[in-house]
Amino acid sequence: MIVAPLVVLAATIIHPPHAAENGVEYYHAAHDHATAFYASHTLFFLGAVLLLPATIGLARLLQNSRPKAAFWGGVLSLMGFIGWGALDGMDFMTYVAGSGSGLDTNTMQKFVDDALASSAIVIPVSVVFFLLIIGLCVIALALHRVGIIPIWLALLMPIGILGVISFLEYPPLLIGSALLLVASFGTVGIRQLRALDAVAPGRDGRTQADPV
Repeated sequence: MIVAPLVVLAATIIHPPHAAENGVEYYHAAHDHATAFYASHTLFFLGAVLLLPATIGLARLLQNSRPKAAFWGGVLSLMGFIGWGALDGMDFMTYVAGSGSGLDTNTMQKFVDDALASSAIVIPVSVVFFLLIIGLCVIALALHRVGIIPIWLALLMPIGILGVISFLEYPPLLIGSALLLVASFGTVGIRQLRALDAVAPGRDGRTQADPV
């Protein structure tokens, strides 16, 4: 919950601006800034991998008091991460098209344009990805209802994820979206660490939460 959003934040800082739906910008970001493009999208991918156990951890916090929200929020979110992985696959494909030596630039540009214009690719990937947003909304509302974090902070989770995907061509908004993830996921993570410290065994064998 703490490390994952920091990895996403690092990705947004070094990410070369481009619009994901604009084939020309997308291709030239990979072609003209190949190292930064690869590094940032690899960090996005690693951030998604780390957000998986973070989201499972959020669902576990709800399993006793809000079991239905924990189940559906967790299931929808995990399904949505498959869509995130598919989007990262397109990023890596574009990296190869843009940075590969010996590849014809015009041919690779048209290939990227055609891939982004294909509804057979874009629609299923987008629909599955948006399950992540829905799942995090379910979890956010449940976190608020059980009193773990306030609603405004909980909703920064789906808002931050949506911003990271939507603002690839606007660096300040992209970085700001990652900071929303740091604030929301990170707050819960820090509270969990403090809760663990509060029940850690002392030298006499009792936990700090045990009565004297």
